[in-house]
Amino acid sequence: MFYYFSRFLVRLALPIYLKKLCVSHFDRLPKGKPLLLASNHPDSFFDAVVIGSVLSQPIHTLTRGDVFKKPAAAFWLRQINLIPVFRGSEGRQYLKNHDVTAQESHDALKKDDAVVVFSEGICVNEWRLRPLGKGTARMAYKIWFGEDALPEMKVIPTGLNYENFRGPGKRVALKFGVPISQEEITTSSSDYEKWLREFNEILEIRMNEIILTVPEDLPVQERNNILKTYFSECKSPARDNALLKGLGWIGRILHAPLYTFFTKKTAQLTGRSVFYDSVLFGMLMYIYPVIVGILAVILGAFAGWQAGLASFVALPLLAWVGSKYK
Repeated sequence: MFYYFSRFLVRLALPIYLKKLCVSHFDRLPKGKPLLLASNHPDSFFDAVVIGSVLSQPIHTLTRGDVFKKPAAAFWLRQINLIPVFRGSEGRQYLKNHDVTAQESHDALKKDDAVVVFSEGICVNEWRLRPLGKGTARMAYKIWFGEDALPEMKVIPTGLNYENFRGPGKRVALKFGVPISQEEITTSSSDYEKWLREFNEILEIRMNEIILTVPEDLPVQERNNILKTYFSECKSPARDNALLKGLGWIGRILHAPLYTFFTKKTAQLTGRSVFYDSVLFGMLMYIYPVIVGILAVILGAFAGWQAGLASFVALPLLAWVGSKYK
């Protein structure tokens, strides 16, 4: 239940947080089949938020296991369908959980849900595909050839391309690549290591087709020019209405103190880490409605329920207008 509530909030909040989300090749996702989405991982938990916002079926996301070590955090992360993945470097006591991770993913796919795996195995704020780990290949092998196999499952190369990695007002290009089916791997399943290598070779080619590559040693101006050209195809509609621009200004003024508090708090919590977008968006998505609700109740107590209800509706609308009409 909490997952569907969160997805509802995401679909309300993401259009405010992003300037534009452009989705390409959505028709490459087969309907009514289990999907393993093999994605790059440039912006921490926010990557799963973006992917999940466009899918109709529930998604289950494989996530670094260390964030599950505190029971309270683990409980809430489970509520939004996150599945922990522990590395051997985190302690031998966690190796036994690998089978649990695989089984939970398999159970989700049996329901024709989607499982998201970040195939690079690490999150870095950059514009390129990092070398792929073997985790995605191992999972595909187990699902296609293991016990209670699902040969109809498709692996969907998924590319997330961000205009920047820190804060709202950005454009994001989400692209889906050509699906990989079991039959495409010509290596015999009995030759396990060779099979994994061929799978990764195919996956890497198809992911690179949909992921923007910007050399990390480029001067900032050259990088910005590449990003400007790339996102020129992800256009937001012209917004020239003077009245709405005026309302947008009012919306930004009203929300400025609260937004400043959230951004400063997020910076304190995350520093210069890759978690900035995830934490800021999560705080805005979950805490902002509570604050608006409290303000509406207070206003309603003094000015009547009509005024309280009007403020509860008007404040989020002003936030949306303020983000779009500048």
